[in-house]
Amino acid sequence: MMKLAWLTDLHLELLDTAGRQQFYETLRNASFDAAVVTGDISEAERLPEDLLELGRACAPRSVYFVLGNHDFHGSSFAVVDAGVADVCIRQGNLHHLGQGETIRLTSKTALIGHRGWADGRAGYGVRSVLKIKDAFCIDDFRSGSKEEVFSKMKSLGMASGEYFRGLLPYALQCYDHVIVATHVPPFTQAATYSGQQCGPLHLPHYSNISAGGVIQGIAGNFRNRRVTVLCGHTHDRAAIHIRPDIRVYAGAARPGKPQIQRVFDVEAVA
Repeated sequence: MMKLAWLTDLHLELLDTAGRQQFYETLRNASFDAAVVTGDISEAERLPEDLLELGRACAPRSVYFVLGNHDFHGSSFAVVDAGVADVCIRQGNLHHLGQGETIRLTSKTALIGHRGWADGRAGYGVRSVLKIKDAFCIDDFRSGSKEEVFSKMKSLGMASGEYFRGLLPYALQCYDHVIVATHVPPFTQAATYSGQQCGPLHLPHYSNISAGGVIQGIAGNFRNRRVTVLCGHTHDRAAIHIRPDIRVYAGAARPGKPQIQRVFDVEAVA
C-alpha cells in the first residue's frame, strides 16, 4: 500500500514563523509515503524559502508539486521557474512536475502533473467583467489589454492540454490508474463555490476546459483504466465523477490554515 498525502493552496506567505513551524510539525508527524501539492504554495518572493522548508519537513519522503497562479505573484514565469529549478537541486526530495516525467508510485499507479491555468474559455469567456489579481500581480500579464490577458490565459491553458496529450496516453498504456496533479480544475463541474458550480462570470477564471477536454478524450480510448485528477484553486471541496473512469477532487482551503487534504492508498482512490 502506497500512502500519498495531498495538499493544495497552502498559501504559506500568509503565515508567520510560528504558524509555518506548526504546520511543518504536522507534516513531520503524519503517516504517508510521499506528498503531492497542487499549487498556490506561496507567492514569488517567499516561494523558494517556503519550498525548502516544506521539503525539509517532509524529508526523506518525496514531495511532488505543481505551481499555481499565486506562486507567480510579484514576479514572472521565467524567473519563478528558474528559482524553483534551483530549489529542487538544493533539496533533493522536491520534484517540480511538468517536465515530462511519469512517476511510478506502485506497479499499478503513476503520477503525472502540470500547473495548468484558467484558460478563459468557459462561461462568459472574454465577456466576463470579473477582474483578477493575476493581471496586475504577474509580470507577464502586466500592461496587457483585457483581450491580451485572455489570449495569454488561453495559451497557458492549451499548453497544459497539449502536455497531457503527449504524456497521458503513455501513462495509461503502462498503468491501470493515473493520478493527474494540476492547479485549476480541468472540468467546470469541479469549479465550485459553497458546493455549487461557479457561474458564467467566474468560470473563465476558475476552470481549464482545454486540459479537461484532452483528459476526457484520451481516457475514453483506454478501457479498464482509471484517471484521478487532484486540483485546487477554488478553495472549495469538490468530488466529481465525470465518468466512471474519471474522478476529480478539488481541495478546500482557508487563508492562513494550511492542511493535509487527504492521505489515501493510491490504488484505492474513490
